[in-house]
Amino acid sequence: MALRLASLAASCVFCGAIASAIAAGPPIAMPSDRLHDTPLAVAGNDEAPAPRFDAFYAGMVESLPPPQRAERALELAVNGYAGAADYVIRQAPSWRGRIEGGDRLAAMVSAAMNSPRIDVRMAGLEVQLAQDGVGQTPQDVDHLVARLREDPKGVGPWMLWHLGALGARGVERRRVFDVLAMHSRSSDESLRRWSVEALNLFGGAEAIDPLLGVAARDPSATIRERAFCGLAQSGTFQPAERRLAVPGLFAIATDLRADRQQVDWAYQALREITGVRDLPQQPASWRERLQRLGLLQPRIAP
Repeated sequence: MALRLASLAASCVFCGAIASAIAAGPPIAMPSDRLHDTPLAVAGNDEAPAPRFDAFYAGMVESLPPPQRAERALELAVNGYAGAADYVIRQAPSWRGRIEGGDRLAAMVSAAMNSPRIDVRMAGLEVQLAQDGVGQTPQDVDHLVARLREDPKGVGPWMLWHLGALGARGVERRRVFDVLAMHSRSSDESLRRWSVEALNLFGGAEAIDPLLGVAARDPSATIRERAFCGLAQSGTFQPAERRLAVPGLFAIATDLRADRQQVDWAYQALREITGVRDLPQQPASWRERLQRLGLLQPRIAP
C-alpha cells in the first residue's frame, strides 16, 4: 500500500507542490456538510473547464525517459486532455526503438484503442507502432508484405495488424487494402480473422464492403462478430463512413438465410451507427425509419 501511495504522489509534480504548500500553512477547516457524494461540478457556471495538454504538461512529460513519456502522454490523451493525442501522434515516431512493452503501456494502448475519440485511437496506434519498431514508409510496407508471403501461418496475424495500422496512418493505402481484402477471403481461419481486425484498423469507405461480405458469409461466427463490431464501433472508421454500411447491415438483418446471431448483430450495429434505439427488430419499422433518415439509398462501391 505504501508503494502504491508513493507512486500516486509522484504522478503529478504540480499536485505535489500544492500539497507541500498546504502542509506548510495553517490548518484548513473542512465544512461538516461536504459529503462524499457531493458532486465536484454541476451544469452551469460551476462546470469544470475541459483539461488541456498545455506547455506545463508537455514539459512534465518531456522530463521523463521515453518509456514513461509514452505512457504518461497516452494516459493524458485517454483522460481527455485536449492536444495530448496530437502530441503523441507527432512524437511517437521519435520513440521508435526507445520504448519497450510492459503491462502499464499495454493497458494505455488498449484504453486508447477503445476510446470514443478517433484522435486518441490514432495515438494508440502510433505508440504501438513505435513500440514494435515499425516504420511508416513504402519500404516498411514492402517488408511486411514480404514477411507475410514468406511465413503466413507464423507471422501472418502480426504482419496483417501492422499493415492495417500503417494503412490507417495513410501509408500505401491502396496496396495495403488489396492485401487485406485478399486475406479476408483466405481459406485459413486465422488469416481471415486478422485481416478483419486489420480492416477495422484500416478504416475508410473502401473497407466497408469487404467487412459486410465477411459479416454476411464467413463460416466462422467469431470472425463474423469481429466484422460487425468493426462496422459498428471499433477501429478507425469515421461516423460518416460507418453510415455507408447501413444498407448492407439492413440487408443482412432481413436476409432469410441469416442465422439468429447474424440478425441480432446486424440490428445492434444499426443501433450503434444510427443511434436509433426505440424500435423492435422488425424490418418494416426499421425500413421506414432508415428511409426517413436518408440512410437506405444505394451507393456505388469504391
